[in-house]
Amino acid sequence: MTLAIVIEKDIDLARCQSNWQAIPELARKFKKHNPNGIVLQQSTLAECSLNQLLSQKQESKHAFMNDTPDQVTLSSRIDPNVLKPIQQQLSFAATDNDGSPETKSYIQMSKVILAQTYFFSGEYLKTIRVLLPLYQQRPEVNSGYAYVLHLQAIVMKAISFELLNENEKALESFNDIVTFVNGNPNLVECGLVEWAEKGLYRATLFALSDRCKKANVPQTMNFVRAYQKTCSSQSTMWRIYKRLVVTRYSSEYLAEIYQAGTYLPPVDYKLTEEANQLSESQYSMAREAYNHQLFSIEIMQLHTVYEKLVFAITHFPESGQVNPLMIDFIERFAKDFDLVGGTEAEKRGFVEVLNRASLRTFNSACVTRHLFHALVKLGDFEEAELALRTYLYLEGLESKSLMDSSRTTALASDRDIPVPDCQVENLEIGQNKFQETQPGQETAENKIGVLTAAVKMYCQELAKGTEAVAMAELAYAVYNEEKCHEFGAQVYRILGVSFGFLASQTFDKECRPEYHEKALRALRKSLELDTQCWETYYQLALQLAEMRDILKAVTMVSQSLQLNPSHLASWHLLTLLCTCPIKESMDQAVKTCELGLGESHTVIKDSWIDFSEDVSQYVLLQMTYTLLVSRVYGAEQASVAQESLFQTFGKILVPELIADSTSNLLHESISQGNARYGMVLSGSLGNIVEPSPVSNSVNRARSTSNASTFTARSVSSFTGRKLHLAEMFDTASVKSGQGKSGSKPSLLDPKSLLRKDMSYAGTTGSLGSFQSIASSTHPTLLENADGLCRPTTLAKLQHQRSCKMLCDLWLLSAESFLQHGKIDEALKAVGEAENVDWTTHAGVWCLLGRIRLVQKQYKKAIVAFEKGLVTKPNDVECRVWLAKTHLDLGDVEIAEGILENVTLENGWDNSLAWFYLGEIYRMTDRTERTKHCFFYALELESTTPVQSFTILPRFANS
Repeated sequence: MTLAIVIEKDIDLARCQSNWQAIPELARKFKKHNPNGIVLQQSTLAECSLNQLLSQKQESKHAFMNDTPDQVTLSSRIDPNVLKPIQQQLSFAATDNDGSPETKSYIQMSKVILAQTYFFSGEYLKTIRVLLPLYQQRPEVNSGYAYVLHLQAIVMKAISFELLNENEKALESFNDIVTFVNGNPNLVECGLVEWAEKGLYRATLFALSDRCKKANVPQTMNFVRAYQKTCSSQSTMWRIYKRLVVTRYSSEYLAEIYQAGTYLPPVDYKLTEEANQLSESQYSMAREAYNHQLFSIEIMQLHTVYEKLVFAITHFPESGQVNPLMIDFIERFAKDFDLVGGTEAEKRGFVEVLNRASLRTFNSACVTRHLFHALVKLGDFEEAELALRTYLYLEGLESKSLMDSSRTTALASDRDIPVPDCQVENLEIGQNKFQETQPGQETAENKIGVLTAAVKMYCQELAKGTEAVAMAELAYAVYNEEKCHEFGAQVYRILGVSFGFLASQTFDKECRPEYHEKALRALRKSLELDTQCWETYYQLALQLAEMRDILKAVTMVSQSLQLNPSHLASWHLLTLLCTCPIKESMDQAVKTCELGLGESHTVIKDSWIDFSEDVSQYVLLQMTYTLLVSRVYGAEQASVAQESLFQTFGKILVPELIADSTSNLLHESISQGNARYGMVLSGSLGNIVEPSPVSNSVNRARSTSNASTFTARSVSSFTGRKLHLAEMFDTASVKSGQGKSGSKPSLLDPKSLLRKDMSYAGTTGSLGSFQSIASSTHPTLLENADGLCRPTTLAKLQHQRSCKMLCDLWLLSAESFLQHGKIDEALKAVGEAENVDWTTHAGVWCLLGRIRLVQKQYKKAIVAFEKGLVTKPNDVECRVWLAKTHLDLGDVEIAEGILENVTLENGWDNSLAWFYLGEIYRMTDRTERTKHCFFYALELESTTPVQSFTILPRFANS
């Protein structure tokens, strides 16, 4: 009897492992040693015969590849007549009258096998009749073949209900599969995995289909998560086409419910520890951030699986062919990445995904388009320009000669990329079935979208007006050629913006008015085509302001604010327009500025904030407000406004750039003091103030902290830390805050929640299905292998802009001190500005020169202005004040030469330049020129705001 028990266990193991070849011999031995075990012997032999028949009907690997939620492939059925002998054998086995618990268990198992014969022959009513009386409760033991048969019974019952259109019962049974899978932490046994996948495949597609009206979001997401958990233990090639179908439609559904606001994470936020620490007012924002975090993890893990499956199927195509499956993956992934947002590291990961996709596509314009947009979002504008040129060449929008002059790397078509020999023939057949008869071409929307982004990049980031106009004219050509009238307003808008920007850059006095007129005509045409676009109203107002048509500009920007009251730059433009003497409404300007700051209060939060265009504009508007308060209410109230301005600036975070041992810039996490900008405190141009002793300690601390940080930082870092600007320029905090990072500790800040480690979820049983998706051992495809990386163009620009911003704050203080005759305080403020950036900010030297003029130190003033022109050769203010100094010294010819150049070039709208030039003409008895200069100076003065219109952005951030 002991030997019979051993054989019985061997039979159970063989059935679990689907080792049907061993079953006949084991059944013979079992009968020999246990003649009364007829139920087990007969049922195992019957099941063995059934599986032999099923093996003859085995489906092709790519039979399911064209499945959709509303059309799911059904496995081949077996003729019921063929199965009758097996059914009779099982019925005979079930007649054993032995009432022992063991025999009853085997009879129940034989009935499940009997149900299989009905199920595989398409007799679903009989299947349900056999299964309904069985398994009224869950088996006590979670192992062995009885456990496998329990799962088979649930799956067959669920699918049978579905095929009989009993949807509510089907959903209930499908939910039983999810409960079974989540209750089994190690779902690796072959029999369990195969049947779980079979049931969850149909469950997921059923819940996503139009047929199912009862499935809610939690049920559907349970199916999706359970399916991914079930398949996670298998190789990539296992049931690859079924997994591809489910993953594709699951990611689409997940994005839809997130956009609709109905996404539910695996664990509700209210069940977490953090939720219990928050007040009701704080809960909503934190819950939104938590949901975004978990959605980001889930959607990116689905795309990670999707990419692996796609790469297992596709290979590099032959000339003229495309990979629609790869293109579909990239299109979906790009759309979902826009929902996720992402840190700089994740954006780099996105670029890597696109680079990998290019290895399986043949010069795909689609991949190149997304690569361009991804590089722009990352801020790697140099690489974005190369991708742009490639895209334009592929679409026939730019000649190859122009392309060759701007690129440094060869196209994929210029080199031979071998196809790996390991490609399996049946996978190639499967890929061919995905091929469409007419591969999708780039639409006019795609092309104009790329060209619009290019214009914005050239205008807003790279300051290349000529290239911006070239891209805008290409967009206009596409618009005319493809007759896409729905994009007319957009095309004319970017055409107007690009010509306006080129006009602000040109030194040619003949071309400037022509560019202005072209810009004006294009923007007005855009407004005719779309009268409800607030962006066009803003951009037209800015163009009119630069052309000094103040009254019309006020009308246009007012329309912009009516359509979008929250647009910060529109408020700033209206404020500047009100400060023009022709309006004579300084009080109105102050009120407008206060309204703008009030409407944009969400830009600056209580916690630290990342440096961005909106933040920059908010600080600039506060600077304008400080100037207005000083003029209207006096210096005392202006000092209060200025204190608030510095407090706002102190909340800003920017990426850290440092130099490594080879003097190449890299991203890094922590350093302190002014040295974090790479600024030198003494140099060839000289310094206004002596270097602070703190600076040396800062540099020493920086060099030591770098050594430790480089070795300690993990290469799998998910986000890069940023530096707090207040710490960078506060010497007290440098002393007391060594090693302080820029990470945000507040639980209320969404950014601190976005990447917070979910340690509390590790022990939560209800997260079982989700843990397989979000497991740290399976990194997402967005994770970048390089922890330290070279800074992007955007990171460098942000450093320059943050330096300039802080310089402008100190210069604003210095200007106020100078106006009130406080020369020593003005010099100290200029000294602070110089410590931040004296090598590129001409305004530092210009204001120092003006202070020297007040002190009657003309030679020092000239030296200061000339140093300013070294940092920026065409700076208008430095040249005008240098001419003024030479004029005061009696060097009329030198002053005249400088002023004539200024008024012909980029200082054409500077009223002081025209006034001083008029003074020179008056002194030299040139009456007509004197009149012309004075009248033009008066006209310009009447339309000159307290700050230049050039501080406003060309493009409106929606």
